[in-house]
Formats: sequence, C-alpha cells, structure tokens
Amino acid sequence: MTIPANVPRSRQKGTGTLIPPSPARERTRSTLQLLYDISRELAAQLDLRRLLQHILQLTLESVGATSGSILVLNETGAVQEGALAFGGKVHDHTAEQLTDTYERGLAGWVVERRQAALVRNTGDDPRWLRRTVPGGDGDSRSAICVPLQARERVVGVLTVVHPQVDHFAEDDLALLQAIADQAGIAVENARLFLAEQDRRRFAATLQEIARAITATLDPALVFPAVLEQLERVVAFDSASILLVEGDDLQLAAARGFADNIGVLGRRLPLDEKLLVGRVLATRQPLVMRDVQAEPGWILPDTLPEAAQIHGWIGAPLIVRDRAVGVLNVDSRAVGAYREQDAEDVMAFADQAAAAVANAQLFAETQAARRRYATLFEDSVDPVLITTPEGEVTDANVAAQEYLGASLDDLRRRDIRSLHTPKPETPSGVSLQTGETLAYEATAVHRDGRSLAFEVHAKRIDTVPHPTLQWIFRDVSERAALDDLRRDLTSMIFHDLRSPLGNIISSLEMLQVSLADSDETTRSVLSIAQRSSRRLSRLIESLLDLGQLETGQAVLHKTQASMSALIAEATEEIHPVAEARGHTIQFSLPKGELLLVEMDVEMIRRVIVNLLENAIKYTRSPGRITVFGRREAEAIVVGVRDSGPGIAPQDQRAIFEKFARLGQEGQPKGLGLGLAFCRLAVEAHGGSIWIESDLGQGSTFAFSLASPPES
Repeated sequence: MTIPANVPRSRQKGTGTLIPPSPARERTRSTLQLLYDISRELAAQLDLRRLLQHILQLTLESVGATSGSILVLNETGAVQEGALAFGGKVHDHTAEQLTDTYERGLAGWVVERRQAALVRNTGDDPRWLRRTVPGGDGDSRSAICVPLQARERVVGVLTVVHPQVDHFAEDDLALLQAIADQAGIAVENARLFLAEQDRRRFAATLQEIARAITATLDPALVFPAVLEQLERVVAFDSASILLVEGDDLQLAAARGFADNIGVLGRRLPLDEKLLVGRVLATRQPLVMRDVQAEPGWILPDTLPEAAQIHGWIGAPLIVRDRAVGVLNVDSRAVGAYREQDAEDVMAFADQAAAAVANAQLFAETQAARRRYATLFEDSVDPVLITTPEGEVTDANVAAQEYLGASLDDLRRRDIRSLHTPKPETPSGVSLQTGETLAYEATAVHRDGRSLAFEVHAKRIDTVPHPTLQWIFRDVSERAALDDLRRDLTSMIFHDLRSPLGNIISSLEMLQVSLADSDETTRSVLSIAQRSSRRLSRLIESLLDLGQLETGQAVLHKTQASMSALIAEATEEIHPVAEARGHTIQFSLPKGELLLVEMDVEMIRRVIVNLLENAIKYTRSPGRITVFGRREAEAIVVGVRDSGPGIAPQDQRAIFEKFARLGQEGQPKGLGLGLAFCRLAVEAHGGSIWIESDLGQGSTFAFSLASPPES
C-alpha cells in the first residue's frame, strides 16, 4: 500500500503502523531545533565580543562553512566590533581587516541594500573582495552574506565561506537569514548593554573627576588638576585652558607643552574666524581631523607649539549659560579624534567649567577681601564691624586709638554703649540691604576727653552672615568751631541790638523834625531807615534762630490776615526790588483774608526773607510773584522768581544753617535766612519746600494750618 505524500505525522490510518518521517520533514525539525537552541544560547549572552564569537561559531557549524566573519556597526555606520574565523579558530583584534572588507567587499553591498546575498562562485562575483584565506583554493569559493537587523536598523553583517564552489544552496541562505534575525536582536541587546555599561563607567569616572578637581578652590591647583584628570577621558599630546579676558582669550593652564609655565598668559584675539572663537560663539564642541588644513587655526607666531598640532578637539566651558573659555585637546597625529571623543570631552568640560568658575570666584573673593582688609586697616577714620544686632566683631587700629580701647575690650560690646547719639537720632540699629544711617554722636575717651563725631552706618551682605559697618568721622574741631561761631555771633548781635535801636529811634525823630526838608534829604533818610530796619530784622532773626534750634523760642500767636501780611511785607521790600529793576506781582484770592493763628512778626520776617532771597538771586530785570491761597485746611504762601534755578542735589541742603551753594557769578550770603524760615515755619507746625529746575526759576513756599472760613 502506497502512503500518500501528504499524510501527516507517522501513523497510517486504521493499521496502527508507525510511518517513518520523510527526510525533508526531519530536516525542518532539525532546523527548528537548531534555531531554538541558537536563540536560547544567544539570549543568555550580553558580552558583545563573546556573543559575536558564539554566533559565528554556531553559524559555521550549522551550514558546514570553514570560515566566516561577523561585524557590528555603531549608530554612525562604522565598524564597532567584530570576529573572524578561519583554520578552525575564532580570532580577535581583526577590526581593521573587517573594516576593509565592509567598505570594499560584499558586506558593504549587503548593508547598503539591506539585502542578503548568496554567491555560488566568488571568483565570478565582482562584489567579492579578493583576498587569500588559509585553507581555501584561490578565489573560487562559495559564500553567503546576510544583514543583522534590529529595530528597523542594520546593526551588523554575517558572512560564511566554503572553499568549494556551489557548496551553499537556497536552504542554507534561508537558514542563515533565520539565524541573522535571532542574532540581530541579540547583538543589539548586547551592544546597548555595552553602551549602558560604558555610560555608567564614564559617569562614575566623571564623578571621581568632579571630586578631584573641586577638592580645592585655589586656581593655581584647580587648573592643573583639570588637565591632569582630562587624561582619564581622552588621550592627548597636549591640552590647555583658554579663558575669556575682555576682548581676548588668555592661556590660563597648559599640559604637555615643552614649557607649560612659559606659555601661560599668551593671548589670542576673541575672533569667530578662529576655531576657538567658533567654539565660543556656537557653544558646541568641535573636532578636527587636521587643524593645519583648516582656516582659522592658531598662528605659530602667537603660539609656536600650535604648528605641531593636527588632531584637535575644542570644547566650550559654559557657566550659567555664559561661555567663559575653551578646553583644548591636542594630538600630533592626523585623525586622532572622533565625534564620540568630542562628546566625552564636552561632558568633562561641563564638570571642569564649574570648577574653573568656582576657582575664579574664589580668587576674586580673596582679592576683594584683601582689598577690603587693606582699606579697613589703613582707613584714617575709625571703623567698627558689628553683627546686625549691634555686637562689635572687629575694629581697625584707628578705632582702637580714637576710643582708647583695645580690640579685646571692644569685641562683644554693644555699639550703642560706645557712643551717645544726639536726641533726634532714630533709635535702633536695624538696617536693610543698601540702606545707610547717618547721625551725630558723642563719646568719652578713656582719658576723659569728650569726642564729637558723625556716625555713618551701612549694612554689608557678606557670606555667611550680614554685618554692619560703622564709621566714626571726627568732627570735634568743627563742633568747637560751631560753638565758637555761635557764641561770637550771639555776643556780637546782642551788643549790636542796643546801639541799633538807638539809631532807629534817632532816624525816626529826624524824619519828624525834617518833614519839611528837601527831597534829597528825605530820600537819604528813608534809605537809612530801611537799612536799619533790615539790619534789625537780621539781628532778631539770628537771635530767634538760636532759640528755635534749641526749641526755646516763645511764639506770640494771634489770629491775623495772611493776605494783609503779604501786602505789608511786599510794600516793605518793594523799594529794594524797584532799585534792582525787578517787578513784583501779587496772586491772592479776592475778598478772602486767609486768617491764620500765628506769630505775626516772625512770619512777616519769613515772607520778607523769601522776597529778599528772590531779589538777590534774580538777574535784572526780573519778575517776582507773591501768592497766597487756601488748600483744604491750610494756607499756602509762596514766592516765585525768574532766577537761575537750583539743582536737585542742592535743594535738600538749602534750608540748612550756613548752607551756601556758591554758584558761579551769583552773590554770596551767610546761609541763615532760609534756615530761619524753615525753623520758624516748623515751630508753627507747618512745612516749607522748594520747587525748582535749572534755568527755569524757583518757587519757595510754606504752609500753615488754618481752619476753613465759614
């Protein structure tokens, strides 16, 4: 009985007799078992080199080949690793030969087309690279070459060879393709595992490098340490660090040069036409096969050693998104570096940049501290340093001598116990960043002498804790001079007051007795009366000034019309204005008296002083306006002139006693009139101010409280 060819399995229906498997079916079963065994063995291997050797050995045994090769491609398509088998052995260190085979032989063709190739006679196939293989018979052989694919990418090429022509058939090609499918995934997994292992090792190396180069902040030690650790990342003949200094790049560190110290300080122009300038501009690493063939390389007259460099990597040093320099890696060999080397150097440069920046910051901080210490100790003014709470932590020599106390005596003392501020000084020592405090104070020297000085306190935000700086500026001589001037002024004006009163009385009697005299006599007499009254006002103002400063002035307040007072003061001063060619205008509300509770005589002198001030400082012919108006529950009085104006920086000081602006071409005064005005207005509970622009004239105004008219 004939058994049909399509009868499955190994039994004949109804007979129970075993049917032997056909040769084709037995071969299929053997192939499947082989692929299963290969898959299992490949999945267990993650060492890429061993995996390639194992794949090659299993494949040769499977198809009966005598020699073969396998190579793995990296992500850029270059040969990364490989293995070669002949003479019954698998050989290592064949990357160069495999690269040649890949670029010039059948393997390259297969990769480019992602297509397997069955060559029955290599002697007739132009794709085959002619090379004598031990054990072969010249160029007549048979071969199979298949691509290893994984994740839609060719990751390698597998080639097997037999010395006999037509040894391999289509079944062998199919088997090799099936093995390649399994091997491609295994190779990719092993390659990824190897890459991950390399990344971990490199990351660990970078961590060790970071610890090594950040162990110190001294630039003299950090820069050499950076270049020393660079050798763990990439091999080089020489290396250097260029740092941005203004419009140049300065060579800050060097290694591998004939004279590492001698080249330091060399400068290169910060030019994007240079390769180093391009690295800074793009903030990307740059790798060159041969810099001598590239435009923009360093000229030998700038750095003679540059003539020996061929292979080169330049990596930017970036700190807080700012390129501060370039790390140079040099080789005397052409093509010494690849893109992967540049990536590794860039990763190292990221660590080095932080170390370089910290070292620079440390050097700048140390220099600033030395400068501050020098200024602190050499200052002619006493300087003390305290905590924000006021506890003394340091004092310069001038402070110790001025206060008559040693540094040990001053430390831990409260700054407030070392001096007595004047009563009007704000209490407390709390200061914010950028805020300053100035006031006058006194102290007692250890020998009993009284010390008078100005205190200037400022907050300094130092690390780790902020401090307060106190400068005591000795004003003892100025205070003594002020006392002398005050006593002398008081004595003079007290002594002048009595005879001046007699002069005024005599002039008034003469005016009565000479009523019928000629016009010239009456005019001269009128001038004498005005001048004497003006001198009397000045004396009264000076005497009141001293009382107002000490808060001892007695105000004789009555309710009076400010409108009438303005008119009287203007009438009194009008002859002086007319003599200088000025015109005086009024601006007063019609029918409103502008009643104010005030010391009439004192406020009259305020208005007269403001008018005299405007007349004195306005060039002839000028225009002066006197105004008064009600604003809510206050009366505002002002004098506006067409003079030169007052600069903003001078407007605060103009109301201080003895303040004199001293503008070129302007008359000089004693600096007492406006000081009296301020003190008199403030004694009434009012305020006084100035509104002025240079070249636009000035307005002096004051306000006094006044109930609204019913």
